Amino acid sequence: MPEMMGNNSTLKFFILSGLQDSGVYKPLYFLLAFVLYVLIIIVNLTLIVIVTVDKTLHKPMYIFICNLCANGLYRTVGFYPTFLLDLQSDVHTISYNWCIIQTYVIYSSVMCEITVLTMMSYDRFVAICRPLQYHSILTPHAVLKLLGLAWAYRLLGAIILLFAMTALFDMVYSWGGSENIPIGVRNALSLQFLILPPLLNPIIYGLQLPQIRKVLCRQRSRHVLS
Repeated sequence: MPEMMGNNSTLKFFILSGLQDSGVYKPLYFLLAFVLYVLIIIVNLTLIVIVTVDKTLHKPMYIFICNLCANGLYRTVGFYPTFLLDLQSDVHTISYNWCIIQTYVIYSSVMCEITVLTMMSYDRFVAICRPLQYHSILTPHAVLKLLGLAWAYRLLGAIILLFAMTALFDMVYSWGGSENIPIGVRNALSLQFLILPPLLNPIIYGLQLPQIRKVLCRQRSRHVLS
């Protein structure tokens, strides 16, 4: 981590070595990353708008899915803009402060996603095992408390996950096998949790549900008729 010293200030930054070997493939990487970013925004915003606009979807499960999509957008906003700028630049550096912010956004979103997925599992458990008590257990007040807990949990959960991920990477690197893996493969493996969940979550948990597909088809029919 080099330091640039002025009269009374010190600027710390990191050099991102993982992008140094992109070479002639840099425009292709930029195009792929940009297309993925646009797709992530479209699928997540589509699901959020559908759940927000249609009152028949104002139920715990769909509200949880909506928050899952919002968390996916939160994660990608903290990563993709900077990543796209790095792919367009010949100098790959990041300031110490922005690195800390980006790390917090990414890991806190992961913890929030785990929490929301747990809530969705609990919702299905109550719906299947206690159907007669579903509305008395998952009241609007209870749902708001759960969602508040999920977004507040990101404050402490990110620290816990950061520690766990750091320990895991230390174990992997201590085995000495990472040097034999090409840099492109290592980059792909490290970026998969920033690409796949925000893109696939709204499709798997949202757009595949019959109720949401019906609403989407109904909205399309209205648009065609108008």
